[in-house]
Amino acid sequence: MTRLRQKFAFAIVLAALGGHSFAQFGGGGMGGGRRGHSGDAPAASRSTEQASSPEMRANQIRDRLYDLRLRLLITPEQAALWDGFYNKVWDLAVKNSLAHAPAAEDLTAMQALQQRVAEAQERAGRLQEIGDAAARLYAALTPDQRRVADQYLPPALP
Repeated sequence: MTRLRQKFAFAIVLAALGGHSFAQFGGGGMGGGRRGHSGDAPAASRSTEQASSPEMRANQIRDRLYDLRLRLLITPEQAALWDGFYNKVWDLAVKNSLAHAPAAEDLTAMQALQQRVAEAQERAGRLQEIGDAAARLYAALTPDQRRVADQYLPPALP
């Protein structure tokens, strides 16, 4: 039964990786034309705008976390620890996407500075929570899973 689970998990990882490369090379269509080209903006500027939007950054983090979970082959016993870690990272990603709002213009210089300090302290607290959740998860991983985590976890963090 364990062997069947391993084969199934391996198939899922292959499908995920295959889908990524499939999408990377333009899907299944013939030719190499750009998809969704509107003609009103250069492709480089459109991709920069999309990649820099807060929602896109948050979605990229979510996608990286999903890929990481597949690579780690999280077991049912590890699922609660994974969920705790994932939720902390996602909370920070969402908070960061909302935090890019400009400061109120009616603040004094000191009030604006204090606002920035408070935001930095809040971010530091959230990062500490992520670190604690990651430590609990990492302690529950097998040596093989730890090798995967060592390679793929750092780029998945916001």
